[in-house]
Amino acid sequence: MTRLRVTPVLLSLLATVAAAGSVSAAQTKQRPTNEPSQAERYVKMRAAAGVGDLDTATRELGLLLARDPGSDLIARRALIEAIAAGDKPLALKAANALQQQGTPPVDAPLLFMVDAVQAKDWKRARAQIDQIEAGKLFAFMAPLLRAWIALGSREGDPLAALEAARQGGIGSAYFPGQHAILLLALGRTDEGAAEVAALPSAGSRLKLAVATALIKARQPDKAKTFLDGNDPVLEAARARLAAGGRIDILYDDAGSGVSDLLTQVAIDFNRQRLVPVATMLARLGTFADPDNSGGWIATANFLGLAKRPDAALAALDHVAAGDPYASTAERLRIALLIDKGDKAAALATATAAAERPGAGSGEWSRVGDVQMSLDKPALAAVSYEKAIAAAGPNAAAEDVWPFWLQRGAALEEGGDWPAAKLALDKAYALAPDQAIVLNHLGYSMLARRENVPVATRLIESASKLRPDDAAITDSLGWAKFVGGDAATAVKLLERASAGEPGEPTINEHLGDVYWALGRRIEARYAWRAALVTAEAKDAPRIKSKIETAPTPATAAP
Repeated sequence: MTRLRVTPVLLSLLATVAAAGSVSAAQTKQRPTNEPSQAERYVKMRAAAGVGDLDTATRELGLLLARDPGSDLIARRALIEAIAAGDKPLALKAANALQQQGTPPVDAPLLFMVDAVQAKDWKRARAQIDQIEAGKLFAFMAPLLRAWIALGSREGDPLAALEAARQGGIGSAYFPGQHAILLLALGRTDEGAAEVAALPSAGSRLKLAVATALIKARQPDKAKTFLDGNDPVLEAARARLAAGGRIDILYDDAGSGVSDLLTQVAIDFNRQRLVPVATMLARLGTFADPDNSGGWIATANFLGLAKRPDAALAALDHVAAGDPYASTAERLRIALLIDKGDKAAALATATAAAERPGAGSGEWSRVGDVQMSLDKPALAAVSYEKAIAAAGPNAAAEDVWPFWLQRGAALEEGGDWPAAKLALDKAYALAPDQAIVLNHLGYSMLARRENVPVATRLIESASKLRPDDAAITDSLGWAKFVGGDAATAVKLLERASAGEPGEPTINEHLGDVYWALGRRIEARYAWRAALVTAEAKDAPRIKSKIETAPTPATAAP
């Protein structure tokens, strides 16, 4: 049951509505008696927003705002929820209401600028960019936005307008990519391609834009050089071209450029864990260019982080099946469905993708991942086997070892250790320098006390590759303890616990070692910490040690 928390803000609104409720008899007659009051609508809106029902929340906010356009509280909430829901008309209505009240939020000029770009109202767009610059927070975007307005209006030199961003500050970080995109938009394809090739970390969308422009310029061989690599998006583009299809990632107007910029800035804000700001910027990016699949995926990702899975899933519906980002959208859709608790739908989505013509290893691997989340390791092992088969006998070791590792882990979870050992040995043969393989194989052997010296050497090799990895440090500490070196073990396990203080396996290991060293109080403290987040199958074993004492039967694996 969803509970609505009564806050000072809510009480204030209810009081305001109650005062406003002292309407004249004529006004009362105008409203049907069965129509909800403002307070009732606000409560309904809050409840809907609390469970992620943005459709209901925005509908109620629209009605609230229509009745009381002078309410700062309602207008601000309407703007936030409308942008999250992708309801541009309501967002504009709310922003205009706040503007008329003289209290526009800092993101309002961005919304107005995007609306002006869509309407090709360049004068209004320039005026809003001036407001963005005056607002400070997003001022670094001003010269970048002016460049795209110059392109769209065909007034002035876009590249000259962009130069102000080169001078320093946050905007300079976006200058190289934006300069290259503008060159492509201006038809200076070879120059744009050269700049993208020189970028140390050009994103997949930028490479797709260059490839699209080069194909359009009848330079298909040169275009293919920008599609090299194992990035799933680039792989999808290559497959589409090989099948006679097209890629159409174009920057040919102000909307596409503004959308790209807003999406990139959103991603950077998200890296700073500013999810609400990132969501707002990404959503505005989709307003500016509804065909920007990267913008829709970013929006869906941020909405998912904000625990609004239904809105996130709706955003992914805008990514077409033939888009190079379709596979990325599908992976995110599956993750969102799992996070939402609808694992059956996640499995159905993953299975349908794997069974489509042209599907490959990645699709079957995702099926296995969902089956593991459903606690079906035997079925997952079969799916990982299909992923290995789809890769083919000539697949590069770097492409196929993860599937062998996943298959081994699934077989182990399902209780078939002999088959799991064979799969893990295969992963090790293909990737002897991968820390995750070394640690998994070594720890699995150690848990069964199988060839402990060899298991320890595998874990030691993993630790050399990733000395700061808490899980590997835990494995090494436990290996030392099993091998009889408790003094070394406790130092390693204490270091692992400091890195991952809430990890139950590490805490249980540390408790066992403390007990062996006679540090009984610390042992029980560590076991109690382990019990907080332990899996159900491990809890009885840990409780037994806390209540009595450890025995060979209750030793950690």
